[in-house]
Amino acid sequence: MKRKITRASLFVFNFGLMLFSIQKKQFNCTISTFLFVFMGTVCAYSQSYQQSQLINKEWVGQIPGNPYRVTVSYTDKIVIQKMYISDEKKADGEAEFPYYLSDKIVDTFQDDLVGKGKSGRYIVVFLKPKIGKESISMYEILEITETTLKIKHLQSGSILTHKVE
Repeated sequence: MKRKITRASLFVFNFGLMLFSIQKKQFNCTISTFLFVFMGTVCAYSQSYQQSQLINKEWVGQIPGNPYRVTVSYTDKIVIQKMYISDEKKADGEAEFPYYLSDKIVDTFQDDLVGKGKSGRYIVVFLKPKIGKESISMYEILEITETTLKIKHLQSGSILTHKVE
């Protein structure tokens, strides 16, 4: 796994050096704290996920207080969103959009990466609604386990949690 040093990591590094120079008497404690925070920051900012962790599962949105059910499923090339309002077994609305995973935030959707961008920290989705303007929707993957998917919608800042039921 590659480890990338980011701006946040450098900030933590400089902060650790400042603590070290201020607290010379507490050398062991300060250096231990610095190493713990620095290593945690580097790991958190460089996490990459595999497409295989997303596909072949029906992720159910955990939306407190909403009377309807929303599901998201991934294949190797498309994300399928379904909304169930009146019936638990038949979707009232369904949409399919191409997507890929990326290690970086992008400005434009790259069609040639659909089905090929199989690892990364971000989910890049191309939205082509029947009415309205085409756009890109980006999500930062915060956590994936066998039963939980937690993502952050970068445009709105909303954190979305999905569970496999």
